[in-house]
Amino acid sequence: MYYEDMIFTKEDIDLLVFENSEFLNCVFKEITFNKISFNGTILENCTFKSCQLTSSTFRDAKFIDLNFENSELISINLSHINKFIVEVSFTDSYLKYCDLSKLDLNKANFLNSTLKECLFFETNLSQASFNNSNLKNSSFDRCNLERADFKDATNYRINPMTNRIKGAKFSLPDLIGLVRDFDIKIV
Repeated sequence: MYYEDMIFTKEDIDLLVFENSEFLNCVFKEITFNKISFNGTILENCTFKSCQLTSSTFRDAKFIDLNFENSELISINLSHINKFIVEVSFTDSYLKYCDLSKLDLNKANFLNSTLKECLFFETNLSQASFNNSNLKNSSFDRCNLERADFKDATNYRINPMTNRIKGAKFSLPDLIGLVRDFDIKIV
C-alpha cells in the first residue's frame, strides 16, 4: 500500500496495512503499535507524535527523515532495518530495551530523551547528538562516536578504549562516564 500526505490517529490503525507499504510525508498521532510488523516498509519524511511502539518489527524497513516526538519505543530491534538511513531523530522520547546495533546513525538526534538499557554495538554515531538525554544502563561497544555531542547527557557509560570518541563533546560532572570501566577512584 502507498500512503502520502496523511495524518493517522488511533481510529485509523485497523484500516492500515503496514508491512511492505510506503508512507511519504505522513504523521502518526497518539497511536499504540503493539507487535505491528513494519517489515519491508518505507517511512520517508514521517513523524510519530506521542505514539507507543512495543515489540514491533522493522526487518528490512527503510527510514528516510524519520522523526519520533514524545514517543515510546519498547523492546524494538532496529538492527534489522535496511541499513540505508538518511536521518532519524528522537525528541522528548523514551526508548527501553532497544537494539540499535550496526546502524549508520550519523548525525542522528537523541534530544531530551531517555534511552534505558539500549544497545549500540558497532553503530556509527558520528556527529550524533545526545543533548540532555539520560542513557541509563545503555551500552556502547565498538561504536564510532567521533564528534558526537553528549552535552548535558547523563548516566552514560562509554569505554574510550573500545569506542572511537575523537572530537566528541562531554560536559561535567557526567564526564565520569568515560572512566567508570577502569576501576579507578576519583577524589
